[in-house]
Amino acid sequence: MFKSPNLFHKTTQCFNLFENKNNLLNLLDDITKKLNIPATIIGGAALPKYNYNRATEDIDLITTVENAYTLGNELTKLSSFKFIGHSKFMHNSGIAINFCPEGIQAGHYKFPPPESNKPGLSYISLPKLLSMKIQSKRLKDRADYVELIKRNNLTIDYINDKVIPLLGKMDKKWASYLYNQAQKEIT
Repeated sequence: MFKSPNLFHKTTQCFNLFENKNNLLNLLDDITKKLNIPATIIGGAALPKYNYNRATEDIDLITTVENAYTLGNELTKLSSFKFIGHSKFMHNSGIAINFCPEGIQAGHYKFPPPESNKPGLSYISLPKLLSMKIQSKRLKDRADYVELIKRNNLTIDYINDKVIPLLGKMDKKWASYLYNQAQKEIT
C-alpha cells in the first residue's frame, strides 16, 4: 500500500498558508482603519486580486514612512507579532509583514504612494503591479508578470498604454518580450 504523508502535509501547509494570509489581511485592514492609515497590498499577496493565486509567505504593504512607524508601534503591542528588523514583522502564523515606505528605493524601483487615501488596506492597481514585477528583476516576479497577462487576457495595447509608460528603457523591452512569451504559452 502506497502512503505519502509528506504529500498531504504539504497540501495542508499550503491550505493553512492561504487561510492564515486571508485572516491576517483582515486583521491588518482592521488595524489600519483603527489607526486611520491607508496602506496598499503589493507583491505576491496582491496576485489573487488579479486572478492568480500562488503561495507567498509574506505580505508587503506600501504606506508612508510616518505611517509605517505608527503601524509598527501598534503591531509591537500585539503578542501575535514580533519585530524582526528593517521594517519587517513576523506574525505567529509564520507570515512576514514587510513595510515598503513610499519613496524608498528597492533595487531599481521606488515605492509609490498608497493607492488610496482611505484608511485601511487597498490593492495596487494591475498596471503598477505589472510594472513592479518587471522592475524587480527576479525570475519569480517575471513569471508572475507572464501569469498575470495570461490570466487576465491582457492585450498588447493594454501593456503599451498602461504598463510601458511606468517603465525605464530596459524594462520596457522586458515587458514586451515577456508579453510575447505569454502569448506563446496561451496558444
